Amino acid sequence: MKRLILIGPMLLALTFPVSLPGAALAAQATTCPVRIDPASFASEARLLELAERQEDFGPRPTGSAAHDDYIDWLEDEIGAVPGVQLSSLPYEIDRWDGLATGLTVGGQNVAVAAPVPFSSSTGPGGVTAPLTYLPAGTAITAANAAGKIVVRDLPWSTVPNLLFYPPLLGYHMYDPGLTINLLGSDSMEAPAGADTDLKAAAAAGAVGVLEVSRLPHAQIEGMYAPYEGLPYQVPGAYLGVDQGERIKQALAAGQPVEAVLTVDAAWTPKTTRTVLATLPGVSEQKIVVESHTDGMSPVWDNGPLTMVEMARYLASLPVSCRPRTVQFAFVTGHLYQHLTGPGVREGGAGQLAAMLDAEYDQGKVSSVVVLEHLGARRYDAVTRTGGLPGLELVADPSLTELLWVPVSESTPLRELVKGHVQYWDVRRTAVLKGLSAADLGTVPHHCGFGGEGTPYNRHLLPTIAPIAAPKTLFSPRFGAEAIDVAVMRRASLAFTDVVLDLGTMPQADVAGDVTFMRAQRASGTPGCS
Repeated sequence: MKRLILIGPMLLALTFPVSLPGAALAAQATTCPVRIDPASFASEARLLELAERQEDFGPRPTGSAAHDDYIDWLEDEIGAVPGVQLSSLPYEIDRWDGLATGLTVGGQNVAVAAPVPFSSSTGPGGVTAPLTYLPAGTAITAANAAGKIVVRDLPWSTVPNLLFYPPLLGYHMYDPGLTINLLGSDSMEAPAGADTDLKAAAAAGAVGVLEVSRLPHAQIEGMYAPYEGLPYQVPGAYLGVDQGERIKQALAAGQPVEAVLTVDAAWTPKTTRTVLATLPGVSEQKIVVESHTDGMSPVWDNGPLTMVEMARYLASLPVSCRPRTVQFAFVTGHLYQHLTGPGVREGGAGQLAAMLDAEYDQGKVSSVVVLEHLGARRYDAVTRTGGLPGLELVADPSLTELLWVPVSESTPLRELVKGHVQYWDVRRTAVLKGLSAADLGTVPHHCGFGGEGTPYNRHLLPTIAPIAAPKTLFSPRFGAEAIDVAVMRRASLAFTDVVLDLGTMPQADVAGDVTFMRAQRASGTPGCS
């Protein structure tokens, strides 16, 4: 079978041997597309409609009513695709619900942006204690925090752009407009840092933690992170920059400041589920296309929307044009990473990855494509006007965030992704070897893929995992407007073409060095911790 693949400026005709019946080969020769016809795929208007429908569900913490409703809706959408076979993987969790959050300082009410998820509950009465400000770099200890409510600035993470170019983590950078400063860097607020603070505060005997953002209340209201799924031993809450600055100024005046922090929360037994939608092909060996269903906003995550439309397109083709089965996995537990208990982290993606790992050597699995944050609009953190403290996020009218596409250890697989990214002009895309430094003593060498692709890569499955890092990610205050739908559509077309070509690509090329690494693992070479 021949497929035309764009590699740089050239179209190459590649012949892929595929074990198909003669009739199927004949059918493919006359009816199977060389590349997706964009007229056969969802329009920008359709994708925007889906994103707005997703936004209507509101924030979707794992196991919440909104999450359940969204899963039901996705199941209806994908279930309506002809030929799709539905199944599910249920999980029992204790859902955490923030019932009420409040703060008074010196008897005055202070607006709270959000509780820290999985905080210890104070009950409706709250906890009363003096405040203490411990700036970054100051350890939280019993000497400075016991019996107090700790005020702490959220950290920002900064990443040099050079990392995403060869020969470091990069394999190929597609930025024809030269919009990325090679010697520059990018940064975003890292609310995951609250995890370290709350654990340290509990160990020090503190009675609460207030995490202060550099962004205004309106832009972080409802922020949801960290999302481990394990209970913290102290209550915590997020404050916008204005509220935080007033508290820090009061403390800087040298007078004792007492506060009442309320995080009233409850844990409720609940069942959540991963939905599997299987579209049979000529072979039972499957390509798995995955994204998660729990999140705070449409950009977190719009992968399922692309998956529904990809399934519609693939189902419109004759079965003979699907040499491999395609399974769409709508995974739960992204916002509840310890889905099955404290000893295992990676949410539903890690659970599915372990199952696919066991099936791979039986020839039942070909590869995994994980879709996250497609078309994420770029927002810049700029100084607020009018002398106000901190920063605010402002959308760039012409740019999306850099789309990272880690691809497992296969040069043909990386070239495949590179070609389709270029053909569909998915600008500001970095095809990567991984998103963590290489360790030649482990298999795989790059343990981190930046998101849901990580567990599949760690389980030594051939993996393609596009993901961006939008500054709007953790906040539900940014809706469908945080997605550049035109770019989302081009990325959807590119990765639909990737799935088409994975159907015919020889498994040896799909796997690349993964085959050797799986043999190394079987011989005792350590995997990623």
